[in-house]
Amino acid sequence: MNQRVKEIIDTFESTSKSRGARYNDLLAHVYMTFDKKISLCKTDSEMNKYKKMRSSILGYIVANERAITTEICK
Repeated sequence: MNQRVKEIIDTFESTSKSRGARYNDLLAHVYMTFDKKISLCKTDSEMNKYKKMRSSILGYIVANERAITTEICK
């Protein structure tokens, strides 16, 4: 599994009981985490870097939904 995804999963906390709700909460957590980083950036190059990272991580999570869901529901 991607190292950045593992770091994000470690910081993720959800009170939801169902697998689908936890997965959706994780997607929202990832988006909001990177949105905060993007809003704190002062240069366009930093903003673009975080936007690309957000896009690639969200794509990875969507592509590997089953493995990610298993990891967050442990």
